Amino acid sequence: MKIFSLLLSVFLTITPSAYFNCDGSALNATIRNNLNGDFFLITDLEKVDQGSFVVLNWKNINLMLPVSFQKGEISFTDRKWLWSYQDKNGLHVDTPRFAERIPSGEIVEHECRLPITKSS
Repeated sequence: MKIFSLLLSVFLTITPSAYFNCDGSALNATIRNNLNGDFFLITDLEKVDQGSFVVLNWKNINLMLPVSFQKGEISFTDRKWLWSYQDKNGLHVDTPRFAERIPSGEIVEHECRLPITKSS
């Protein structure tokens, strides 16, 4: 089982992903479908299926969150952490919601944005 976990983690870390700036630190987000056990890389949020999950690497935190089907949003959660592509105005890929439930039950919102790149 440890070998499978190691191979899975290596497989997930060598694939393309999206990078965000969350609370001033880099966050790497990779979404995969796994309905058929193929770990298919998702680059179009419209193709997220029932077996999807997101892998988030941020600061010293590594998370693998399963998709949660909430009406009107594409989100992933383990009920402690939330990664969502929805807000009041609809789908926003550039500014996902990243939230954490702390032990007191309070919700901490982490501000995330795509990094700004300078044009040449």
